[in-house]
Amino acid sequence: MVWAALILVATTIPLADTALRTSIPWADKAVHLVLYLVLGGLVGAALSAGGHTSAGAWAAALLGLLVFAAMDEAHQHWLPHRVASVSDWIADVVGATVGLAAGMLLGTDTRPPRAGEERTGRHPDSHGG
Repeated sequence: MVWAALILVATTIPLADTALRTSIPWADKAVHLVLYLVLGGLVGAALSAGGHTSAGAWAAALLGLLVFAAMDEAHQHWLPHRVASVSDWIADVVGATVGLAAGMLLGTDTRPPRAGEERTGRHPDSHGG
């Protein structure tokens, strides 16, 4: 939630007031992709750590991320020096999708269960015991 709030704060600051303005082509898209890559990764890792690795959980999380990105982009329409952009949203979607998949895959416990161990999707040491 903190990262999502930081994204909203960052996208509310008028672009003319930031040091992120650059002449590098597609730098803006790279920033969008990375911000949402991290957000997707955090969501995926949280789902995986909680044992929520079904296709339904993945689809619901992805839908939530896509709607969040669309709302984030749409709110910029009403801000000075900001513009809502479909290409920015596409960069958000790519980042969120890759991040979500990576977070879920990297957070999944793929080791064989130990004798007597119940498979929860978590590493035994991840909850302190």
